[in-house]
Amino acid sequence: MITVKKSLNNSMLLVEHEQQEMVLFGKGLGFNAQPGMQIDIAHVEKVFIPIQDLKSRHFLSLTTTIPAAFFDVTHDIIRLAQPAYDKKLNPVLFFTLTEHLFFAVERCQKNEHFVNKLSWEIKRYYQKEYDIGQQAIALVDSRFGVSLPADEAVNIAFHLINASGDTDTTTAHQQVELVNRIAEIVRYKLNKSIDTHSVNYMRFITHLRYFAERILTGKITASDTEDFYQELLRHRPAAMAVSWAIRDYVQEKYHISLPKDELTWLSLHISRLEDGTG
Repeated sequence: MITVKKSLNNSMLLVEHEQQEMVLFGKGLGFNAQPGMQIDIAHVEKVFIPIQDLKSRHFLSLTTTIPAAFFDVTHDIIRLAQPAYDKKLNPVLFFTLTEHLFFAVERCQKNEHFVNKLSWEIKRYYQKEYDIGQQAIALVDSRFGVSLPADEAVNIAFHLINASGDTDTTTAHQQVELVNRIAEIVRYKLNKSIDTHSVNYMRFITHLRYFAERILTGKITASDTEDFYQELLRHRPAAMAVSWAIRDYVQEKYHISLPKDELTWLSLHISRLEDGTG
């Protein structure tokens, strides 16, 4: 049984279920809701649990300081973004993006603008998130009668990167920087023009994104790819040499030893770039 504890705004309720506090979202769900009422779960779009730690308490406090319209536009942005991902976006995005958009609109109204130093990297390596960010800007502009700076698409992209993986805001910036650094190593070592619009390059960048996330979250694991590794070593020595350069950089920068399976997959992607096909 889900019992209302408090209406947070027209779309959000603080409820209790099995002795845990939760935040529920549903368009119009909070309208005329009274403490003690029972909730039909069929009308609920999002569930956030539990409301226990300090961070969760901070998110809860946002509902009293940020107008409901910002939560509504964030909900619509998440609905727009979710089909682009295989996994469900982290529910915390609902609060972090709402808070960001509230202050972004406030800054815009005060004519205060900040440039994101990683704009180029986001546009180049995180095109999906950047495209969604651009659509989100248009949505916010139309709802609140503002013209957010183009760089806000980059900031929104960062929130999507955070919500789609195991990174937090700090490591998301590091992830973007690491992807860029490794891509630079590959371009330099191959010493050839690479078609950055090719399917193989896009697959390589996708691999780098997850590779960088594994490094930064300490989730590098080894598996048995010895035969495949030796095969690439014999037939694609140049690609393997590039992966060794990446290995050396990761070892020096992050003090992490890359196992052979990571080097194998890097070499496989690099060999396709080396061939210049696709």
